[in-house]
Amino acid sequence: MSDPTFKIETPRLLISYLQPDLDSHCDFLVALYNTPEFIANNGKTPVTTRDFARRQLEGRFRAEHARNGYGTYLFSLRDSSNPSDLASATPIGTVSLMRGDEPGSYAAPDLGFAILSEYMKKGYTKEAAQGLMEYVEREQGVKEILGLHDPANKASGAVFRSLGFLDVGLRQLLVFGPDVVGQVWIKKGMNEDVSVYGLPKEAPPAAVAAGEVVKDMESVGAVAV
Repeated sequence: MSDPTFKIETPRLLISYLQPDLDSHCDFLVALYNTPEFIANNGKTPVTTRDFARRQLEGRFRAEHARNGYGTYLFSLRDSSNPSDLASATPIGTVSLMRGDEPGSYAAPDLGFAILSEYMKKGYTKEAAQGLMEYVEREQGVKEILGLHDPANKASGAVFRSLGFLDVGLRQLLVFGPDVVGQVWIKKGMNEDVSVYGLPKEAPPAAVAAGEVVKDMESVGAVAV
């Protein structure tokens, strides 16, 4: 995560690492995590200052990349006059692949994303997610990817659908807590019996499904887009 020159190029975007030594990246994270859409889907977060954001990037974000070889990435709009230059690109969102520590994790990482309000509904989130998935499959052999989100978050569901993921319904997400229920999607070609990935085979009973849903930015990344 420390290579400042790393980038994945898509037609309109550059996907790169978040750099804790750059004030602009820390300030961007604060702005992103305090948009109305992010708060609506994840609740208020402690990422409200540059220093706190820097600690997050140096700590949890860097540890995720070290553990799995992937984690949370920044995606930025290319500058038309210098399209491959990271310094002149405009940060607009994050895209992530998350997988916890063994044995308390699912057998496949989950895809997450968040974007600034003014850049929503322009296809940037789908483009960033597709670019990252193609990169990790090509470079790291990661072919199986889950989508996990609050069932009420229809925007995230629309992104997974546009990416060709299959909706397999509600499941208890016991990795994140005994009462957490989320919408589960699988990448095309994966086993529809999600128990092979460590998820429950069947949807939860109605009483359980009506309980707490996914609202944890530190464990599940898919938010309003």
